[in-house]
Amino acid sequence: MTSKKIVIVLISLILTNCFSRPVLAETVLEKIKRTGEMNAGVRKDAIPFGYVDERGEWTGYSIDLIRLIHQQVEKELKKPIQLNLREATIDSRFPLVQKGTVDIMCGATTITQTRLKSVDFSVPFFMTGAQFLVKIEDARAFDYNGTLKNIPIAFIPGTTTQEIIPQIYPFAQWKNIKSRREGVEKLKKREVKAVVSDGILLLGEIVQQGNNLKDFALMPRQPMTTELYGCILPQNNPDWKQFVDLTIVAPGNRTLQEKWFSIKTGKFPYLIPSNPEPGFD
Repeated sequence: MTSKKIVIVLISLILTNCFSRPVLAETVLEKIKRTGEMNAGVRKDAIPFGYVDERGEWTGYSIDLIRLIHQQVEKELKKPIQLNLREATIDSRFPLVQKGTVDIMCGATTITQTRLKSVDFSVPFFMTGAQFLVKIEDARAFDYNGTLKNIPIAFIPGTTTQEIIPQIYPFAQWKNIKSRREGVEKLKKREVKAVVSDGILLLGEIVQQGNNLKDFALMPRQPMTTELYGCILPQNNPDWKQFVDLTIVAPGNRTLQEKWFSIKTGKFPYLIPSNPEPGFD
């Protein structure tokens, strides 16, 4: 082989090696360390996980959880990190993570196999399920074991509740609403007989609006679905997922859950009871 041919072969090998190697993507933790910022998505319409309180402040269990994760990130990276909270909605929560706009999104988002095709999830941090919210005086006549034929029921499109419950009760008069707040208002005006959604979110809306819990009932007592909430994470970031998972299962998060959901002292006391009678204890 001539020297000229040897040079051509060597150049070809170098170019092939350079352009055929996959570029290693920057991990979430590496990006946070480089930029000095952590971007997190949270909702303003998912009481008690993310909402605006009576003082106009953005608050909720999920926001406290994000702040706890942020604190652990600063300890891990051994440097101050700016936390940026971005508002997410039912429609935007997944694209925000997929596009890298936020590093994590924590809220009332159910972990499903379908969703795992496009994003990753943390370990579950809360369990609830779909229930009907009805006025207490209508509770005994509300036959959720029947067909609920021609019964006007409000629900929010684009949720896992919508995917399941209308299939169980196809003869009900399903009424689209934009929020649980709207649903509760329609219920109080008797424009609908029930609102169906995750029980904890319905409870949160009642408490936030200053209503008396004894005026309403969640039915059935045992939720009709099992909804495991997790934080939405970008795919192919096992170190970031492990970091978030370890924070969720640590004692610090258990303290947060007691603060928000303890039956005796929580801001939004919640328990899935076994008693089939309607009403709140």
